[in-house]
Amino acid sequence: MPSAHNLRLPRFVLPLMLFLAALALRVYRLDAQGLWLDEGSSWQMARQPWASLLRDMLSPTAAYPLYHLLLKLWVLLFGDSEIALRLPSVIAGAAAVPAIYLAAGEGHRESFALPTKPSFWPLGAALIALAGPFPLWYAQEAKAYSLLLLAAALLTWALLRALRTGVRRDWLIFGAVALVALFVHRLAALAVVAGGWAWVGSRESGVGSRWAGVGSRGVGVGLSLLSAGLVAVMAYGLGSDRAATGAYIPAGPLAALGLTFTRFSLDRWPGDVPWWWLLPWAALLAWGLICLVRDVWRGEGGARSAPTAILCLLFVPLGLFLVQLLFTRLYEARYLIVVYPAWALVAAYPLQGDRRQGTGDRGQVLGIAVLVAALGTGVASLFQPTFGLFSGAPVKEQYREAITELAARVQPDDAVVIHPSYIRPLYDYYMARLSADPAPQPLVFADFWQGETAYGQREWDIERHQKLAGYTRSFLLIAPEHARTVDAPVPGDEYGLVGNFWAFSREQRAWPCGIWRYNGAHLLCQEAPEAYITGVRPEPTTRVGATFGNNLTLLGFTLKATTPQGPGVYRAGGNLPISLFWEVGQQPTEDLSFFLHLCQDCQSPPVAGDDGPPLGGYLPTSSWLPGKPARDDRAIHLPRDLPPGRYTLLLGVYRPSDPSPSARLAVRGGEALGEGRLLLGSVEIVLSVAR
Repeated sequence: MPSAHNLRLPRFVLPLMLFLAALALRVYRLDAQGLWLDEGSSWQMARQPWASLLRDMLSPTAAYPLYHLLLKLWVLLFGDSEIALRLPSVIAGAAAVPAIYLAAGEGHRESFALPTKPSFWPLGAALIALAGPFPLWYAQEAKAYSLLLLAAALLTWALLRALRTGVRRDWLIFGAVALVALFVHRLAALAVVAGGWAWVGSRESGVGSRWAGVGSRGVGVGLSLLSAGLVAVMAYGLGSDRAATGAYIPAGPLAALGLTFTRFSLDRWPGDVPWWWLLPWAALLAWGLICLVRDVWRGEGGARSAPTAILCLLFVPLGLFLVQLLFTRLYEARYLIVVYPAWALVAAYPLQGDRRQGTGDRGQVLGIAVLVAALGTGVASLFQPTFGLFSGAPVKEQYREAITELAARVQPDDAVVIHPSYIRPLYDYYMARLSADPAPQPLVFADFWQGETAYGQREWDIERHQKLAGYTRSFLLIAPEHARTVDAPVPGDEYGLVGNFWAFSREQRAWPCGIWRYNGAHLLCQEAPEAYITGVRPEPTTRVGATFGNNLTLLGFTLKATTPQGPGVYRAGGNLPISLFWEVGQQPTEDLSFFLHLCQDCQSPPVAGDDGPPLGGYLPTSSWLPGKPARDDRAIHLPRDLPPGRYTLLLGVYRPSDPSPSARLAVRGGEALGEGRLLLGSVEIVLSVAR
């Protein structure tokens, strides 16, 4: 009969199951949110030459050079879709879960004389990392922080193992992991220094000879100097000027401590969740710290090393980061992700129980109950309406949605302004994917990004006149929260100088033609009756003179060129841009809508079209005046699977209250096709060329 020992699962099975479970959770809704600002920067860095990225490995100003190098290799192999860009973070975040499990296992074996007795501590720590909202967030973004979490988890495991065995090979493994971690992110130095203090603590605990203790005190002096140097480097590298502009969260040490607790627990800001959701996390953390201090206090020799190391890994990086806040006040919870493995070990430590006092089982049961409550609030926060990562709400900046709107409307002669200038990578990334047409070269106002204090209304007017001269329509893609750091609005305004120019179009003697607000990204459209600055009034290239109803006359239209073949030839997946020129005999009494239809069999529904009031409803026909022609720039967004061939282009006018064909305005003076449809001509659709 097989023994109980033989029935035991292989040691790798549970870590593998944890990895697969974490992987499944991290790929859930992976592309539900578009890339946000920092992810666009990662994509841009992955496009840099190999030589440049290799030089960054030795550059002290490059924060996470190894990540960019690995991401470039990954993109070459698997492409640069949203999912592909995020998969390295997914895999790293999933691998961090079994790494934390193994780290707790090393600590358990060192701390207890009977390591074969069951302990739920490793599994509890792994479950915190598996389902915690904080590591999940960074596992679903194309940034270095999930890889940094893995590096910190492996560093924790290697340190606890080396302290337990004392074998030279294990210390070499710790050194190798530490070296790699420093290239993953320079802030890994915080965890490396913490590992040094853990070694000093183990020497002072009585492990080793008297001379080893003297040596450890010498190392302690060196670590003190290194710690002070790290604070100075962080204060210089992170800088205090960006915190003053509002680009990051200005916070002192005490405020940062509270923010870190709420972010590590539920990945929320204070006030975003009911306060009592934090109670089980506070209970676990306080209980775990008490148990660790207890085990350090009464432990002997090696039994004190693991608790000492865990406390060092928690408090040394946290303390050094809080000290630099005295100088910078620049707080980001992600900078402290190196602390998260120690946080998980501390929060799950009550599951060890206190077997020496005979209360191990009772302590474990109570600890498991509190852990289940904490994990429950974590899952609830993931699905919390408005804020939860899995809630379906837009919790990341919606550049994808804003640029989708832009790509469907933009014409080749439009001015596209992006503000601030550093959101340019997202414009380049999405425009190349959302339209088969070449994207207009965006305009940026670089002086704002430089933060020049002398850059005011006069400088803005001069630069705007230079860059917008000759354009008749413009779009502004603006990230309001980022823009306010370089173009601060006056109290009461939503935007600064740039945003207000488009937000108050009528004050600029222009027509607004749309405002689309998405989370963290706004798109504003402005159409000028005459070209900016030059004052040249556009004229239609094709004269028509057809009248809809008794009052509305189409003077003509202009088809814009998007292909080398010129106007009339358009790519599937791109736009068919057209300008309609209108005039009224008398001011209309009702608001009308227009439609453009593209068809081959025009007795069937159109294969593509554009429908709506003029200028997106911002210039209703009831406001049109005799003698003041109106121009309506439109675009038909063509499906990518539209078969090549010749298509007929039709125009109609209708009352929005009755969109049926019989209610369309009758056409006089032009070639009509069916009820209320004016034949504008034919166009050719060609297949798009992969770029």
